[in-house]
Amino acid sequence: MKYYPINVNITGKNCIVLGGGRVAERKVESLLKCGGAVTVISPGLTPQLKTLLSQGSIQHTDRDYRPGDLKDAFLVFGATDDPGVNAEASQEAQGNGILVNIVDTPEICNFIVPSVMDRDDLVIAISTNGKSPALAKRIRQELEAVYGEEYCLFLTILGAVRERLLKTSRDSDNNRLTFSRLIDSDMLCLIRERKREGINNILKETLGQGYSLEELRIIF
Repeated sequence: MKYYPINVNITGKNCIVLGGGRVAERKVESLLKCGGAVTVISPGLTPQLKTLLSQGSIQHTDRDYRPGDLKDAFLVFGATDDPGVNAEASQEAQGNGILVNIVDTPEICNFIVPSVMDRDDLVIAISTNGKSPALAKRIRQELEAVYGEEYCLFLTILGAVRERLLKTSRDSDNNRLTFSRLIDSDMLCLIRERKREGINNILKETLGQGYSLEELRIIF
């Protein structure tokens, strides 16, 4: 089977996690990071999940999964230690056209989760179509060594420039050239070295007035 790669907007969507252990905790945290409205169905929770519940970050149904629990879900993760419960939940979800992933059981999922290198807005997903999660993890680790934390700020700057530039310029060819110049510049090195003045010089040389870090309201 070959999976179709896709990025899904889950902001405000009803996401259900079955299970309250460490694996479920990781799924919950990844869903919250992307704005999902998360409900955990489990008779027990890890300390971290209890903290998230006390903060109002998640909802909790304090019992095991029951058929019908998934009727309003957009996406479901099955992370219980009961294969029968996981299989029943998968059947319900798929029967209702709901996205479902049962951890470590790809044959009863309609989507799988790639290994992800996450640098805020820079997200690189690595998939082996379920054939070797270990290799996907190795490749992710190699990418993490190449794409460091400096890319977070670099993308913030590029995004702010793009938003402002597209409001003032309809010349798409010139805009593409401008973005290429920024990407090919020494800005990443300057970000690593925390050289604010150098970054501003590149912005001014490439874009002119009005594009300094201060004017773009970027904290650095």
